[in-house]
Amino acid sequence: MAKKLLKVLNRILDVIIILSILIAMAYSLYSIWDNNSIYAASMSLSVKIRKKKPTGDKPSFDELRAINPDVMAWITLDGTNIDYPIVQGNNNEEYLNKDVYGKYSLAGSIFLDTRCDPNFTDFNELIYGHHMEKHEMFGDLDLYLDQDFFNTNTTGTLLLPGKKIPVTVVAVMVVEDNDAWVFDPAAVDDDPQGYLSYISTNARYSNASALNSVVTDPNVTHLLTLSTCSSDQERDRTAVIVSYPANYE
Repeated sequence: MAKKLLKVLNRILDVIIILSILIAMAYSLYSIWDNNSIYAASMSLSVKIRKKKPTGDKPSFDELRAINPDVMAWITLDGTNIDYPIVQGNNNEEYLNKDVYGKYSLAGSIFLDTRCDPNFTDFNELIYGHHMEKHEMFGDLDLYLDQDFFNTNTTGTLLLPGKKIPVTVVAVMVVEDNDAWVFDPAAVDDDPQGYLSYISTNARYSNASALNSVVTDPNVTHLLTLSTCSSDQERDRTAVIVSYPANYE
């Protein structure tokens, strides 16, 4: 009797193990499908919105703002897949999971910190984007952590209504998510030289000539700090700093 009971229990255990394996496999397949769906949706949106990218030396944002009046600018970094509109919401959570069309999206949008001036008149403008694989959103910021890439990919473009402004990559840093300099735009605007000194000291890599030109006259040159989650540690953030002429026409 005991042997028969043991045999039945063993069979039940075998069934439980097989079911557990099947459930784990099903969950893994679903996770792969779900992950691929997120990236497919993000890539599809990227292709769609880039057809609306303003063109010419005096770009008009009328078409983009008809889609979403929160669109403030457009950022392109040469040598990367970063080529997106920049929005600014009512708070810094609004566009974490909302695309530029105002629809729910895990990829979110590239967005300007609400403490920054939407007309890009501050000395430093702080911009966020999700770190995504397959070159989506701000995933390509990590490329600048490779010194060869950093040294050979130093240009880009900032589009504002009526302005096509060249940008120059100044530095790349890896900082914690509560970094007092990187994530406090007001502190940077109050003390530009302090932020420039911080960048000079803490940069993983920096473009010395570009950084020195900002140090020489911060009233003429402004900065964009582009931030995303880092692939290193949970609390780490990759920050790429680019400069641009403040009064470019």
